[in-house]
Amino acid sequence: MESAIYTIGYGNRRIEDFINLLHKHEIDLLIDVRSRPFSRFNPNFRKKSLELHLINNNIRYLFLGQELGGKPTDQSCYSENEVDYQKIKSKPFFKSGIQEVTKLTENGYTVALMCAEQSPVHCHRKLLVGDYLESLGYSIIHIDKYGAILNELF
Repeated sequence: MESAIYTIGYGNRRIEDFINLLHKHEIDLLIDVRSRPFSRFNPNFRKKSLELHLINNNIRYLFLGQELGGKPTDQSCYSENEVDYQKIKSKPFFKSGIQEVTKLTENGYTVALMCAEQSPVHCHRKLLVGDYLESLGYSIIHIDKYGAILNELF
């Protein structure tokens, strides 16, 4: 059986709406893949606040932004000052993060990868992490800005 992994972006959602979507899709573990777990415009999505909201709603939180973030601190992941996803995919820190996600999924958690961008089309959670997980045989399911499910983006 193919394992599914969800992705979701919070954008300008209210925290209550965000948590309702996680419950609707039976997500019990949210993995934060932002390089910097901070929101200037939406304080409820700052790491500590978000974690508290999730715990209060029986959803686990795990930060893997160091491993799976789209803007790593490792300067060898950049070409001409632009992030290079191919370089990131070869790094041990990235592979360690992927291994953690797959282990949690295989252990029965319904996982959602979270970033700020609501649309997965231009977000690293799809282009870097999601595509890599798909290459390993996982089904990636994107929750769009309206809360609808997108299995295919293109």
